[in-house]
Amino acid sequence: MDSTSIKALRVIEALAASDEPRGVAELGRSLGLTKSNTFRILSTLSGLGYAKSHGESGRYSLTLNIWEQGMKVIDRHPVRRVALPNMRMLHANVTETILLTTLESSDVLYIGKVESENPIRASAREGQRAPAWRTASGRSMLAFHPKEDIEQVLSAANFDDAERAEFLEMLQRVRERGFATSVNGTRVGVNSVAAPLWSGEDAPWTSVSISGPAERFTAERMDELGIMVLNCATRISESLGV
Repeated sequence: MDSTSIKALRVIEALAASDEPRGVAELGRSLGLTKSNTFRILSTLSGLGYAKSHGESGRYSLTLNIWEQGMKVIDRHPVRRVALPNMRMLHANVTETILLTTLESSDVLYIGKVESENPIRASAREGQRAPAWRTASGRSMLAFHPKEDIEQVLSAANFDDAERAEFLEMLQRVRERGFATSVNGTRVGVNSVAAPLWSGEDAPWTSVSISGPAERFTAERMDELGIMVLNCATRISESLGV
């Protein structure tokens, strides 16, 4: 692989993960790059419009050009185009946040949403990641994946023997019901239900979920929402030709 390209991508990832502009020397040290190498990469990115220098401070940040290119990729996602109209229909019935996710290694990546208008609601940014084992969406997909995929996630979760056994039992319940749940999954006070989408592959790689505050997502309500999200997922899968 081209080492220069790898270094440039690492710089982009570091800037994307930073809440503040980064200095050349400090950024280079964090990535194990020389100051001159880091400066050349930042100068190239700036010349192409993907990074900008903040005046005399010598610090750099990414521009919205990165976001623009990413949105082009997301907008072309074949499942997203089919799923969004069905997600809007589901939202009209439940008035909670509807999320579309895809499985990326041991994480889920949010690639679409219809956000609740309730003052107290759950939310997630498109492009945001979360550990797959903590989310209803991740669990709904993993339940139907081969053993080696599940083992990869279990390794990332660093479960002890008891937690591992409990997680595997939970995946079996997901297979039986067709949908997954999470309570306080990625944030305390937020619960979710999710069902996988099938698009002709051996295992599902996308899912649709309903998320909201625990005060509205009681156990009984989550069972009701589970059936609704499963029906929505079935409609989307049928539209995908499954």
